[in-house]
Amino acid sequence: MYLSSTPISNVESNNPLFAMPEILDSRQSYFAAFSEKAEITAKTPTKMGSYEFTVVPFKAAKGMLMQVERQGQQIISAHLPSIFSRGALMSASLQVRETEYLLVAANSASKMLASGKRWLGIFRADGKNVYANVFEQQVMQVQPNEDGISMLFLNGDRMRIKL
Repeated sequence: MYLSSTPISNVESNNPLFAMPEILDSRQSYFAAFSEKAEITAKTPTKMGSYEFTVVPFKAAKGMLMQVERQGQQIISAHLPSIFSRGALMSASLQVRETEYLLVAANSASKMLASGKRWLGIFRADGKNVYANVFEQQVMQVQPNEDGISMLFLNGDRMRIKL
């Protein structure tokens, strides 16, 4: 077998064998399976159901301060490290055994999809922190289950969190 060069004019560009796979924006698919979800933008209050999110710069710690209100009461005030201060922030809610949970995810500002980090926090509806972690692997999608969530990572790994 040998390789030969072929002039571009002789190559069929719309052939599916030569098509480049489309790289999807993971923000759009991250919480796609959840019925209630929102993308949160800095300095602009964002509503999702009974929750209202406000994210403002926190200069003392060179990061962001995320505040969440529910039914007019502040339930969460959390500092996000500087690595997440310019990335995307997303949220979704989930019911598990008659308990409501709030999921909040933050992307690092990294332009490299594979090297970006992801923070995931899970809170009860009253604001109590149930789970929080920074993942070195890129989380591509979170799906609700009857007893918690399942996560799919860029490298194909999966993880399940029971609530």
